[in-house]
Amino acid sequence: MGDLLTTLPVEWKTWGALIVFGLPLAIIIAGELLLFLEKKESEFIPIVYNIRNILLPNLAIYLILSKIMKLGDDSLLLKISATFFWLVLIHSALKFVNTLVFSEALPSQVRDRIPKLLVDFSRTFLVLLGAAIIASNVWGADLGRLLAALGVGSVVLGLALQDVLGGLFSGIALLSSKPFTVGDWIKVGDVNGQVKNIDWRAVTLVDFNGDSIVIPNAVIAKEKFRNYSRPSSIHRESVGFDISFDDPPNKVKQVLLEAAYDTKGILREPAPQVALISYDEFSIHYEIRYFINDYGEVATIHNNFISKVWYANRRYGITFPTRAHEVYNFDGVSSAEQPQTPKEIKDLIKASKALPVAEHELLELAKHCTIDDFGVGECLLQKGLLTDKVYLILEGVAREHVENKNGHLLHEGRLKRGDMFGLSSLVRKEPSIVTVCAISDIKVISIDIEAMQTLLQHNPEVAQSLENVADTHEEKVSKSIFLNQSSLDV
Repeated sequence: MGDLLTTLPVEWKTWGALIVFGLPLAIIIAGELLLFLEKKESEFIPIVYNIRNILLPNLAIYLILSKIMKLGDDSLLLKISATFFWLVLIHSALKFVNTLVFSEALPSQVRDRIPKLLVDFSRTFLVLLGAAIIASNVWGADLGRLLAALGVGSVVLGLALQDVLGGLFSGIALLSSKPFTVGDWIKVGDVNGQVKNIDWRAVTLVDFNGDSIVIPNAVIAKEKFRNYSRPSSIHRESVGFDISFDDPPNKVKQVLLEAAYDTKGILREPAPQVALISYDEFSIHYEIRYFINDYGEVATIHNNFISKVWYANRRYGITFPTRAHEVYNFDGVSSAEQPQTPKEIKDLIKASKALPVAEHELLELAKHCTIDDFGVGECLLQKGLLTDKVYLILEGVAREHVENKNGHLLHEGRLKRGDMFGLSSLVRKEPSIVTVCAISDIKVISIDIEAMQTLLQHNPEVAQSLENVADTHEEKVSKSIFLNQSSLDV
């Protein structure tokens, strides 16, 4: 046996040892890697499986045919073996790229922002590279002559496919310059939408209706377009209002800013701004400019804001003027009018049984009250702030809640008709311990806190009763906060 080994050529010994020892070692390493990936439930398992069970055995066959058996380059069996090896290698590389790009290990925002065009080009490049290697190295094709022949035909083909190629190169330009990426909100022509896909031919948008809009790359390359997500996701919106000449500009600006700050989605920094634009024939035109951080919510934020403006204007007595040529015949009191006389407000307070005091005292208190409407989502009290009013609910439902600095809910309760809130500022002159917001349109009696304190000075029993209510409420809220914070800590 030893004599036989010494008589073998050195090349046989080298390649024989590599095949006999190296191949099993590589298969063992691949097997261990498979076990590790299976424990991790990795998406790369099929790739390693192909390498261990197909690529490595085929490599061994190719080495035996070419290095041990010394088959020539013109051997059909050797060419078939080499071709099969390269095909498996290209297939594994394509699967690796595909798995790497769409791996669940990547953050979803990263996966979504990888253009499909880039993936397609990567796959095409790998396929063409593998085909060139197989054609040149395995089958001996002259790539120079082949490219020259293709050059003549490509002129004719390019003329026939100039629109398709125009879209392709426009797609390459979009990918390289990156004026927008997947996930950006853009406007092309009169179309607004979020970019969902960029491929070799077109860009796919999804508009606010949820419909897909496909715009060819060649069209986008020629059009002006606006990117609402670049260079920053912060976007400014402008909304105009026509307000009566009778309302002081500073008061109007204050009310519009209050509505803006109370609208979810409108940023406090940069701060909203209100400008008086012009004096028109029948009104003064104002414009409020506010900033948002998610253009996808622009319609919802706009709707919520202009709704809050209506409620705020109604509370502060600001009017939207009607056109001068409109004539209304009016006789009597409209049933839609809110009762605003002290006597009517006194009767409402009395009916609620919230303040058991003499009627003449209620009538005096009613002179310092207003009836206000609040829309869904508007907040009447803010945690940590003093209020100059006490509220009595006439209609609708409000929600009181407390959140920690991370936004976790620590306490929640419901306030309904007949409930009174704002008592912390009344009986203790302390900030509110809860935030109270309307969860339906509500109507409240807003009672001036100084007038209320004067009433309580003459009615110590009522004052003690309200203080007990405030104590009980604070104890309930504190207990709820403690229990919920403890559960979060656990």
